[in-house]
Amino acid sequence: MSTTDTTATTDVLSAADFAAHPFLGPLDRRPAHYRGPHRLSHSGWLNFADRLERREEMAAILAAVATSRRVLDVGGGTGELTRAVAAQVGRCVTVEPHARRVEALQTAGAVSSGNVPHVFEATGTAEIEVLPGHAEALPFPDAAFDAVLACWVLPYADDPDRAVREMARVCERGTPGSRVVLIGGAPDNELVSLLNEVCVPLAGEPHDHQGHLLADAARTLGESGFPVISLHRTEAALHFPEIDLEQRITIAAATLTDFWYEDHPRAADMREALRPALRRHFARRPHAIGDQGIVLMALCESLS
Repeated sequence: MSTTDTTATTDVLSAADFAAHPFLGPLDRRPAHYRGPHRLSHSGWLNFADRLERREEMAAILAAVATSRRVLDVGGGTGELTRAVAAQVGRCVTVEPHARRVEALQTAGAVSSGNVPHVFEATGTAEIEVLPGHAEALPFPDAAFDAVLACWVLPYADDPDRAVREMARVCERGTPGSRVVLIGGAPDNELVSLLNEVCVPLAGEPHDHQGHLLADAARTLGESGFPVISLHRTEAALHFPEIDLEQRITIAAATLTDFWYEDHPRAADMREALRPALRRHFARRPHAIGDQGIVLMALCESLS
């Protein structure tokens, strides 16, 4: 577990100082290059999402787009965030690369229409438009939105820099308050720390470092016309209410392994190797594993 100080709540940064910010740590483990994307299986991801409580994170995003009118959510996932934004703003567009999730989003309100964009009722008169696509090639013209969101997307992108440049391209730059909002893992993220400790070495992969992705994204956004960067921390957690400790450990080990490595040939070894680490973790925090995040907001200019 990182000992990086993450107690500060909000900082507004210039391009000169964001790279060394402790929120983007651990600084002593920042890699020189992107490690490559994690691959999410459908069932492993759904099991993870079913246990995830993210109210503070959702509140932070809704506050960030409170004055926005044209919002893009890159990576719609379960649609939880997309629906919440649509309910607040009136309409939200989402792009999702995984066909099964696109279908789930579409059929949440109407019959799927294949690869054709589909609009359906969210709540009241709110609308959601779902399009299949990837963050690296967003299917929109320049300046189509006044807010672009990408929550926990960068670790799963083949080319994070290209994805961030695409987000900046489709967001207005000439309107005060236009913004790109990203969420990635905090340096003390308990989930990522457990995966780094146990699963990543067994997979023979490089250490996961989410702060590296956010630092690179901040630099790219600054170069792309969004130079006013702010960072703040949010809390989310996976919850394991099972009373029996051994059952809780077994379920948590499967949930964590399957999130990134469900189809990996050493998945069974990972589940077993996680048991002592989870036993130590649950001795400190009996029924939850933190998925602490950093919210990065980039504005085209200061609102002050």
